[in-house]
Amino acid sequence: MKKKIGILTFYPMHGGGIFQYIQSMVDALAADKSSTYIIFADENDRRFDGYGLEVRKLTPSNRSGLNQVIIFSQLFLGMRQPFFLRDDERRAYADIDLFMSPATSVYPHLFLKKPFIFTLHDMQEKYYPHAFTRTERFKRALRNQALTKAAKAVICESNYVKEDIMNFLGGNANKIAVIQSPPPDFLLRYEAKPENFAAVKRKYGLPERYIFYPAQCWFHKNHIKLVEAFNIIAKETDEDVSLILSGSQKDNYPKLVAKIQELGLEGRIKHLGYIDYEDIPYLYKMARMLVMPTLFESVSIPIYEAFALGVPVCCSNVVALPEQVGDAALIFNPNDPADMADKMVQLLRDKPLATELAARGRQRVRSFDHKEYATKILSVIDR
Repeated sequence: MKKKIGILTFYPMHGGGIFQYIQSMVDALAADKSSTYIIFADENDRRFDGYGLEVRKLTPSNRSGLNQVIIFSQLFLGMRQPFFLRDDERRAYADIDLFMSPATSVYPHLFLKKPFIFTLHDMQEKYYPHAFTRTERFKRALRNQALTKAAKAVICESNYVKEDIMNFLGGNANKIAVIQSPPPDFLLRYEAKPENFAAVKRKYGLPERYIFYPAQCWFHKNHIKLVEAFNIIAKETDEDVSLILSGSQKDNYPKLVAKIQELGLEGRIKHLGYIDYEDIPYLYKMARMLVMPTLFESVSIPIYEAFALGVPVCCSNVVALPEQVGDAALIFNPNDPADMADKMVQLLRDKPLATELAARGRQRVRSFDHKEYATKILSVIDR
């Protein structure tokens, strides 16, 4: 009899790269016929309606403030009882043999006492504690410790994160699998429609030449240093280029706006906020490059998106990014605006280099096909 495997896809569209990571995991497992896959999604999420899989939609009860208190009290006390679950949730999850949690979440699998596999994306709070409140650090520590201890297996996307799981959480190396996720399947075979370029350009008021950075305004995304680097390009070179930013206008956004105004770059830097998902490939393809100045990243989904769409990449030399890009990108010190500016100018001026890096990136990402990705995940499930 086939195993019933539940894939938990509860994650906000505006929540960063994990949203795309979830999409890639479903893309990979949807073709497997050795098990029965059941998607658990928010009531208004229609992403997986056409996948030919059963989709069970509900509103998770863990989002209420009271239930959050109950959950973290249980984590603190080492209890795994589903006190907070409604009857409809219990029924929805009752027949599942194994849960896959692509997001680092405890809901609902930890409290159902059922086997589960989860992905731990990073432990940046250990390196940049000042970017998190004391409460956030406490919650992350409780959650990661409980999940790592109870999980049948832990997936991460780089050897760097695997080492962190072993060092900070005492994770058993034998149950930690390093599996890099490709971009969503539709990007690997994406064919742009020529008539859409002009429409997207008008829709967002895009300039002729621009550098693109899609990221939430979180501290570690390093927008401030990027703006300082772009200021060097704007004030000290003759490059007629703009900087286009996208992502949620929360968290560090006020500081970003203040820095742009302080440097008088309002006419050269534009923050678009949230981009409609169907427009994102065109934002990439019209850009001169993707810049990724992050201070901490296990694996960058936007880098793989740029690779898949044939866009040259310029990125940080931190954590696992050199491991991810290999020889397919220019890398810089994200704490050094001058170095960042120098690498971006190099890519702007050297068209043969930009073309070569784009070709290497495309080749690199196409080696991560969803069939191979599925095979690696299935080997963890089977083990």
